[in-house]
Amino acid sequence: MYMTAEMNHNVEWDSAVALSFESVAPKPAIKLPLAEAINKVLAQDLTSGIDLPPAHTAMMDGYAVFGLGPWRIVGELHAGSFLPYLESGCALKVSTGAHLPPHAAFVIPQELATLFDGDVASKSSFTPGQHIRKPGDEALTGETISTAGNLLTPAIAGLAASSAIDDVLVYPQPVVTVVVTGSELASSGTPGPGQIRDSLSVQVTPWAQYLGANVSSSVNCDDDLAKLLAAIKTADGDIVIVTGGSSFGEHDYLRAALSELDAQYIVSEIQMRPGHPTLLAKLPDGKLVAGLPGNPLAALVSFLTVVAPALRGLSGQTEYRMAKVPLAKVFACDRTRVVPVVLSSGVAEITEFRGSAMLRGLSQADGLGVVSPGENPAGTLIRVLPLPWRVN
Repeated sequence: MYMTAEMNHNVEWDSAVALSFESVAPKPAIKLPLAEAINKVLAQDLTSGIDLPPAHTAMMDGYAVFGLGPWRIVGELHAGSFLPYLESGCALKVSTGAHLPPHAAFVIPQELATLFDGDVASKSSFTPGQHIRKPGDEALTGETISTAGNLLTPAIAGLAASSAIDDVLVYPQPVVTVVVTGSELASSGTPGPGQIRDSLSVQVTPWAQYLGANVSSSVNCDDDLAKLLAAIKTADGDIVIVTGGSSFGEHDYLRAALSELDAQYIVSEIQMRPGHPTLLAKLPDGKLVAGLPGNPLAALVSFLTVVAPALRGLSGQTEYRMAKVPLAKVFACDRTRVVPVVLSSGVAEITEFRGSAMLRGLSQADGLGVVSPGENPAGTLIRVLPLPWRVN
């Protein structure tokens, strides 16, 4: 059972990340064709079904030879053709990728070949096997080529296809619904008096998609308890992401809505800036509700703190492994700060525009630096969170 809101009041940043990750379990695995499984997480180790390459293969265009030269040219091999035997003193003109007779000595690259009267000689000497890939050079039959928990990238899918794998077990994508709250938000045009432009609707969906989630819908909701309750009740999927309304003000309705829905808090507040009033709760049906601040930079910090770890857990991935980079300049803070950083010459430079409502610094950033409380002189190692659009 998770702690109550009171027991989980104001947790440290690392605890919030861990609680989010531990609050879920991977969804049941499904079998899909390779092409449909790309960008999903492997639920099984992949083992090669064949030797890769499956035969002796020419690494470049040229002439495959056997015996002592010069060599009589007796034929031609293209990719897709095969000749099992080559007489001593003979050569085959070959294309890159052609399957060669297994006893071929080496391949003379086309640019180093001398041709005369149907024979070929070499302008250089070569060692046995040079410019020939041997069977199993890349992988042997039964060898593991990727492990469970890895994202099936196009490169891994290509390797699997080359290894005679057609279908794979993967975890389904987590499903997310986005609810952007705020009566003051204008979705287009010049905002009127008392209004501001909605900058989160265009961001939160791709944040989740970049991290492998399927976003079922994104809706806007006024600052109204009944409307917010309806939006959460009708939301599909594993996680409902609510931006705005997570604090304790008179017009912040998310906590009241969660109380009416009998939600159990996993995280109530976090000792960090920006994003202190971030919350994560679980509804009786098992669905998570993540409450993010309405300020754009704070919303992303909170998303990476309580949403991204849950998405990783649902999709069968491991916890974050963050790079550590030295600070370029002193940065003292009394609580964990998560700030946009630019990485240059091996150090992290904190951007100028880093207020919770600012996007300009984030638009220039290479990542978010997680700076622990303390004096943090120049050279202090900080962790760097990859931005969603830079993860894969």
